[in-house]
Amino acid sequence: MAESMQKQKYQAYAAATQTVAKTKQIVMLYDGIISLVKQAKDAIREKRIEDRYNTLTKATEIVMGLQGCLDFEKGGSIAKILYSFYSSIDSRMFAIHRTNSIESCEEIIAELKRMRDVWAEIDQNNTTAAPLAEPNLPIIHRLLQVRKISPYPHNSLP
Repeated sequence: MAESMQKQKYQAYAAATQTVAKTKQIVMLYDGIISLVKQAKDAIREKRIEDRYNTLTKATEIVMGLQGCLDFEKGGSIAKILYSFYSSIDSRMFAIHRTNSIESCEEIIAELKRMRDVWAEIDQNNTTAAPLAEPNLPIIHRLLQVRKISPYPHNSLP
């Protein structure tokens, strides 16, 4: 039964990769990460350590998947910014395993929501289902500046 459900999930995901714009897929992945970090926060409150571990591990896998898909040739400086952002999110989620910090969860959720909103705006401005290409990079730069998103924790430089 569980194997059948898993197969259905993979089939739905495979269909989505063919029919949903890449920018919308990114928004959906951010929604998933945010949901998982919220679940981890609840698990910390309720002292469900195993659930916290499992949800943060799933969230980390999605973040690392996003990071692994970056195209540094086409993405240039934006890819570097996103790489740093994903690295920061990953390292802070890892730290939650030892600190059980609800505040850290809330900070991560807030940053993920801001970045998710940037991608949602890009998706709304994107009229095709084509992958993100060079002409869209000025839009990303503008949105990152307007929303003051920094890839570094607490807007500090490394």
